[in-house]
Amino acid sequence: MRELILSDITEMGSGLCVIGLEQVARNEFRSVRPMPPVGYAWPLPFDGQRGSFVQFEPAATSVPCPHVEDQRTHGLAAGADLLGEDELVDLLQHAEMAETSQGLFGCGLYADQLGGNAWVPPDQASRSICGLNYANMRFRVYIDAGKVKLVAMVAMDSGEVLHSLPVVDWTWRQFVTELVRRFTRLPPRKELDALFNRSIRVRVMDGDVHFVRIGLPRPKMDENKCWLMLDSLFPQPDLNWLDDL
Repeated sequence: MRELILSDITEMGSGLCVIGLEQVARNEFRSVRPMPPVGYAWPLPFDGQRGSFVQFEPAATSVPCPHVEDQRTHGLAAGADLLGEDELVDLLQHAEMAETSQGLFGCGLYADQLGGNAWVPPDQASRSICGLNYANMRFRVYIDAGKVKLVAMVAMDSGEVLHSLPVVDWTWRQFVTELVRRFTRLPPRKELDALFNRSIRVRVMDGDVHFVRIGLPRPKMDENKCWLMLDSLFPQPDLNWLDDL
């Protein structure tokens, strides 16, 4: 049996994609993406959370570039141990890390428009997940088919900026859902933008840890591009933040 500590849980269609940390040496970890026996997404409800210890028996896997972390499983067995947020971030900082955009996936980033989201060709990237410490960030809200979603701008310590990153972090998406639920009428997008950047962003930037994990989805059938996504945003949101809004 192999053991992982769940580090990233992201929304993927009607299910979830998860990544865990596997220890390979003292103070050294690598990311592993355990996949269900069939398909790519784990169905809801999912028995696990960030920081959970899980075990699995590996199954045969065909690894498509750049998703070298993929590992097919026969299912996940949840353990009783659970790491706190600070402990988990400390381990993540001993896994895949980058200080520059070039270091994220081992290749340059491309953007179709100024200030737009970046992408990489799948055959040029050497991995599909990486962590970084950020110096600043901002939110932007968009509404897709009546559902409120977030994108983020993340300023790296190097001074480089990653624009328009879709926030697929499952905990943050649940937080947005709860925020919207508390309104009797959905405010205009500009008001939601102001709300997130006036109140929520302040809570994030006041946190002791400023850390994100950037991931690559699989390319769409009609294009040879892996678009950058924000898989995990730390600090994680607290529902108590909503009480002051």
